[in-house]
Amino acid sequence: MNTQYLIRLDDACPTMDAVKWDALESVLDESGIKPLVAVVPDNKDSMLEIDGYDPAFWGRVLDWQKKGWTIAMHGFQHLFHPIERKRLLMPFYDHSEFAGLSEQEQAKKIRNSWQLFLDRGIEPTVWIAPAHCFDLGTLRALRAETPIRIVNDGIACKQFYEHGLYWIPQQLWALSRKPFGLWTVCLHPNSMTMKQIEAFRDKLTSDIFRSRIISMGDVYLRKRKRSLLDRAYSVWFWQRDGIFRALYLLRNRLGASVWEKLPFCSLV
Repeated sequence: MNTQYLIRLDDACPTMDAVKWDALESVLDESGIKPLVAVVPDNKDSMLEIDGYDPAFWGRVLDWQKKGWTIAMHGFQHLFHPIERKRLLMPFYDHSEFAGLSEQEQAKKIRNSWQLFLDRGIEPTVWIAPAHCFDLGTLRALRAETPIRIVNDGIACKQFYEHGLYWIPQQLWALSRKPFGLWTVCLHPNSMTMKQIEAFRDKLTSDIFRSRIISMGDVYLRKRKRSLLDRAYSVWFWQRDGIFRALYLLRNRLGASVWEKLPFCSLV
């Protein structure tokens, strides 16, 4: 069966790690890969303040767009407030920039974000929530305030249509061989090492992945409901996620010296 991969780069902003982004951009250009880039339009997250403010950043985003990279709206300011996981559509973390706020508050954030992009001549076509954390109110606000109708998130084997939006699933954080389906690989250039970037380059040139990496423009959008296979994979994904969370908590409680003596410690 056919397997396809999308490459996604998260947390582009004027204070990103320019050296890492330059290196990764060169790797992608060498292979002719056009990724999806999640751009934070008004970053206030100190964790993303790695380099000094780059006044040429938005020109670079325009250049990405011109060479066929897909620009995504990555929230507004990348600032989080606490929230219970059970209130999230994608319960990865216990914080969100949007979920839990009133729909009016969420709409204002999205409206302001959209305007910042427009002011710089850029129209993002995809929504990517910071930390994957959002709720139904976020999606209603997105539809009301922007023409964006594609979400890059969700746990499924292929693209699907839900809540009035097209979903391109995002399930991987490294290139991994899959027998079928559409897989988004989410990378965070700011926190990657140069060794990891080189290893990524090696994978891109391998026969396993080289001909299977596509761009957003190659994705066929259709109003497809999630299948039983999609739902089964989602259940497995979240059960596995829960197990690994429990193991991490156990490791932190026991301490490294005790943990390393356990037979399953290599799993985490």
